[in-house]
Amino acid sequence: MKLHHLRLTGIGPFAGTVDVDFAALGASGMFLLEGPTGSGKSTILDAIVYALYGQVAGAATSADRIRSQFAAPTEPSVVDLVFETASGLHRVRRSPEFQRPKLRGTGTTKEQAKAVMWRIGSPQALPDVIADRAGAGAGVEVVASRLDEVGREVQRAVGLTRDQFTQTVLLPQNEFARFLRAGTGERQQVLQRVFGTETYAAVEKQLEEMRKQAKRQVDAAQQTLNGALARFTEATALDGGDPAVTADQDAAAPDAAALDAADGEGPAAPAALLSSAALAEHATALRLEPLAEGADAQLAHVTARAAEAATASAAAQEREQTARTAADAATTALARIDRRRVLDQLATRLEAEKPQVTEASAAIERDQAARPVVDVLRRRDAASSAATEAIEVLTALAARTQGDHPDLVALLERPMGEGAATERPEEEPDESTPSLFALDTTGTLEGPAETSSDGAAEALAAAADEATGAAGALADLVALETALPEREQALAGRRDTLAARERELETATAQLAERPAQRTALVTERDEARTAAAGLAEAKLALAAAQEVLRAATAAAAQAAAVSTAEEKAQTSLRTARTRAEEEATLRRRRFAGIAAELATDLEDETACPVCGSLEHPHPADPSEDAVSPEQVEVAEAARQQAEKLQAADAQALALARQQLERLREQAGEHTPETARAEVETRTAAVTAATTAATRSEALEKQLTAFDAGTEKATRAREQLALTVTRERTGIDEADRALTADRSRLIEARGEDETIAARRRRHTLRARAATALREALRTRTGAEQRAAELAAEADTALATSALATAEAARAAVLPAEERSRLQKLVQTRAVDEGRLADGLAEDGIAGTVATDEAREQAETAVRSATETLAAAQSAAREAAGRAAQSAGIAQRAGAAREALAAASVQVRTVSEDAGVVVRVADLATGRSADGERVQLSTYVLMWRLDAVIEAANARLALFSGSDLELLRDTGARGAKKTGLDLLVLDRRTDQVRVPETLSGGETFFVSLALALGLADIVTGEAGGVQMETLFIDEGFGSLDPATLETVVREVRRLAENGRTIGIVSHVGDMKSQIAEQIHVRRGADSRSTLTITA
Repeated sequence: MKLHHLRLTGIGPFAGTVDVDFAALGASGMFLLEGPTGSGKSTILDAIVYALYGQVAGAATSADRIRSQFAAPTEPSVVDLVFETASGLHRVRRSPEFQRPKLRGTGTTKEQAKAVMWRIGSPQALPDVIADRAGAGAGVEVVASRLDEVGREVQRAVGLTRDQFTQTVLLPQNEFARFLRAGTGERQQVLQRVFGTETYAAVEKQLEEMRKQAKRQVDAAQQTLNGALARFTEATALDGGDPAVTADQDAAAPDAAALDAADGEGPAAPAALLSSAALAEHATALRLEPLAEGADAQLAHVTARAAEAATASAAAQEREQTARTAADAATTALARIDRRRVLDQLATRLEAEKPQVTEASAAIERDQAARPVVDVLRRRDAASSAATEAIEVLTALAARTQGDHPDLVALLERPMGEGAATERPEEEPDESTPSLFALDTTGTLEGPAETSSDGAAEALAAAADEATGAAGALADLVALETALPEREQALAGRRDTLAARERELETATAQLAERPAQRTALVTERDEARTAAAGLAEAKLALAAAQEVLRAATAAAAQAAAVSTAEEKAQTSLRTARTRAEEEATLRRRRFAGIAAELATDLEDETACPVCGSLEHPHPADPSEDAVSPEQVEVAEAARQQAEKLQAADAQALALARQQLERLREQAGEHTPETARAEVETRTAAVTAATTAATRSEALEKQLTAFDAGTEKATRAREQLALTVTRERTGIDEADRALTADRSRLIEARGEDETIAARRRRHTLRARAATALREALRTRTGAEQRAAELAAEADTALATSALATAEAARAAVLPAEERSRLQKLVQTRAVDEGRLADGLAEDGIAGTVATDEAREQAETAVRSATETLAAAQSAAREAAGRAAQSAGIAQRAGAAREALAAASVQVRTVSEDAGVVVRVADLATGRSADGERVQLSTYVLMWRLDAVIEAANARLALFSGSDLELLRDTGARGAKKTGLDLLVLDRRTDQVRVPETLSGGETFFVSLALALGLADIVTGEAGGVQMETLFIDEGFGSLDPATLETVVREVRRLAENGRTIGIVSHVGDMKSQIAEQIHVRRGADSRSTLTITA
């Protein structure tokens, strides 16, 4: 770690801002921080530690001392440190918390502590960062801005905690010997962080975890083996109650025992069969070979039992099959006897029902013969009724038609041979002429009516066609007549539209006549706007010039006030500088006046006086009460120099302010801010007017273009409207002529009817009436013919049937339910007769004797065979169950044996692997009996500490004259060996001493030698903390001049290797030996100042 720059503001006794350039101070590798006791030397070290860790250097010192009591109540205290580590350049700034006055009201409020850390990108940026020319918080990248974040980032960059930092880099007062006297644990932490040996501790931790993991794996493998053995032992037990395996296994000796079956059927156990307890003992002791042999013997025994059970089960199944065959034969014989008894009963019943079935068959035959005849009679009667109904319908229709069309009704009554006519007959027909309506009461037609109906139908069809044709001819005229009112209304509307368009044409003609004058007015207005807008550019230039004058006039007024303030400030600083110069001169005169007394303080007997050279000093001058010390003169001189600097700066600022005022007045001319503002307003109005005119000109140009386009459009519209009016007038004339012609045509065509539609409707009704009469006539004729045909068919059916009369035929027909009942009776008998024949044809039925005695014998045989079969089935089930159980046990035992073998392999492999891990872990963690029982991390630190002790002893030999030598304690100090304790060998007495017995001077140079040795080793090795800056704040006053010179010379040699050593001391002899110095002085007001000699 290397420090570059430190800036303090309001810290400790330093009220103002203090800068310490460590880069300049480290030019020779060593600098001195000197000053009287209590002046604030240690504050510099506290500030460095506070910037890094938020705490001061001394462990017993409060961090509250960091804020200066001389700082302004409203201003924060700031520590700003720029430093470099292996991770790069960094800058950290901290402000402690403080109480500031409230902005409103009385009292104070707490300002919280703040911290910010930056990473600086390159060394070239250091000057700007240190000078803060890049602004507040200058830096390339913000790393952290919260207290906790800054703390973590600093420790990550530096690599040391605050305690470790104050033991290796910065050695504050009262803690210089802390590393020497530190306990083992504390020293171990420091060495581990300094040398970067955390990896070895991590290796220890990882090996310890691997050892635990290996132990867990071995335990898990052991548990797996025990579980597999337990499952194997459970699987080889036949049923938990059979002592063939279980009881004899537990009772047998571990080496060999005979196993006997409880029922006397089991085989004797082999001599090598082990009990479950013996197997468990082998597994616990990991005797895997005997365990495997015992398990194989168990498995072989179980497998043999399973084979014997399977053989017994097969024999039982054969006996069951034989019993089942005998039982099936007995059951079949009994079933044949019962079947023959049922068939005999069926034959008896069929013989008793035979007469009834014969009568039913005859009735069904009579019904089948009568039903066709009855059907014909029914249809004949229905046809006769339909013919009568048709005559009634024709008669009613003729009566309704008689009023409007008597000529059509007359056509129905014309005698045969006369032609059909559409007009009404002049004479009534003779009553003796046969009527078309006549029907014989027997249902037969009279001869003339049958032939004359065809002629009447043809006459009615001709009349219907004639009326339909007349109605169709009038269809177009009806449409023409219907549309006539709409056409008249449309023609009237067209006349109204024509009148409106003629008025519209007149208006358009008048508007077009006015547009030339309107266009002339638009052109004139546009030209006027163009003229007004021509001066816009010139008006803008004038406005810009006026605005510049206004800015200069306003700035000149403000600058005049600034000049007045600068003049007052320059006068004040001038008076102050003169006062400080007079105060310095007064102090110098007073000091000169008392110089004799000052020289007298250094006079000694037998030492020449620097003034007279005498070796005797009988009357030395006494200092007066108001004697001035050199320090007071120095303070006055510094105050005078500061005042002169301020006065020169104020004078320069006044000159610059006056030059600026003259420049602004020259730019403003004779204008004041008021006149310049009025000129800007005038120019602004001119620009606004010209801009408005330009906008108006553009709008009028667009308006004129639109006006011309509107004129062209209006002209085309007027021409189109005139053409439309002409065409519409011609169309109206043509429509009026066509309407007049159609009216004349309709009047001629309607004749005596009121309208063409009425005439057409009259023809349509006549056609419908003729058609209806013709259809009714055809229906009556067809019904009469159908009735005659069915009457003849009924007579033929009666004549050809066995039934004498229609009444006999109707009586022979059976009701539906009775016919269904008789048919079912006949069909059931046929089915029963078939069943009887089929039954007698079955195997063994015809020769079966079905007596009661034979049946009793068959039942006895069935019961005996069934009992025998049940016994055989029970025995077979029990044998099958035992075989299945034995097979399942053998299968599970085989699977369990495989699992036991796999578990044995696993436990052997895991145990071998774990043995290696445990041996290495025990060696690294100090548990091995083969080594010194020292942990790996401690062993590495012991090796590093030996190197530090060797380097420290090289310097300690110079400091102490080879009287003292550091040793590492290899014995026990306390409860256990640590290997990191320190001892001191005093060669004057050849006694080994503990550090606590050293005197103050001995403690100082032993601790210094140890600190320098630590710095040598750390810097010389990669991977540790690079300590390029070292502070020593204690102990030099306890050394005699010779030892002091030796120590300083050795420290300087350390600095020659690229380090920077800062020595904090108030010993006067140090000033003559170290060129680069930081001088800290406390003034009369208790405030301290700092100057640097570099």
